[in-house]
Amino acid sequence: MLIHELIQSKILPALRGIIAHRLNEHGISQRRIARYLEITQPMISRLLKTSIDEYYRILLELGIPRSILDHYVNILVDLIVNDQYERYITTSFTIINQLAMKAACINYKELTSICLEGDLRDPDIEYYRSILYRVLSIPNLASLIPEVGSNLAYAPRPPRSLSDIIGLTGRIVKSGGGVSFYGFPMYGGSRHVGRILLLVSKYKSNTKFCINIKYDRRILGKLESLGLKLVKTGPHQNEDEYWTAIENSSVEKPDVICDAGGLGLEPMIYIITETPSQLIELLEKIRVEVVE
Repeated sequence: MLIHELIQSKILPALRGIIAHRLNEHGISQRRIARYLEITQPMISRLLKTSIDEYYRILLELGIPRSILDHYVNILVDLIVNDQYERYITTSFTIINQLAMKAACINYKELTSICLEGDLRDPDIEYYRSILYRVLSIPNLASLIPEVGSNLAYAPRPPRSLSDIIGLTGRIVKSGGGVSFYGFPMYGGSRHVGRILLLVSKYKSNTKFCINIKYDRRILGKLESLGLKLVKTGPHQNEDEYWTAIENSSVEKPDVICDAGGLGLEPMIYIITETPSQLIELLEKIRVEVVE
């Protein structure tokens, strides 16, 4: 049985059953439950007719203990109760895949060579981690980090949606004179920088990386001297105006987007490259300019 078949036949139906029961206990309407679980309202009624313990049993047989399930279900239920639809979509995507990976590694011995400590490692996410650590090791990187923090987005293949782009669920931040990061890499992890990479990729298909750094005139001067395709946007009156400007600038296939910010928006520079070497080389050149 392939991993996606495992998800469709066992993991997803059982997880939906548990979530439906938990939301029903919270007094959430079946109509709203159906919207989040992406099934019909009659299907919710059928799920509720089966005991929640039966759903737990199905997943326990796959090697997924109740303690782990409850942890993940609590996260998803909290997002639904608080009506955070976008966060629910990205988080549920990651959780379902994590459960499938764990079950596959336990039940299919032929996956032993690519399973580590009981988990199936996604090679694209592992590659992302390696690039992230290379970026973090750049001396004086803190001089480039904006007040809101940075994120690194990576598209292993031409993306069709945010779920195809890997990013941190948290940020890269200044820490004790250096930098650190919080959160973890996942598909759809970066909604902002990931969305910029998605927009640029529509017109520049080989684009794979995007990172945001602070807006600084010295950096702008250095980037312009390097002969890069630089597009300036902003300032903006609101977020809708901001995203319209970003999409319009993407048509020009930029290497760099320099955004002047606006109402509630910090000015920012977005560096877009095809390879990690290009990204790191640019950051090192810019870092020297700012430090000097």
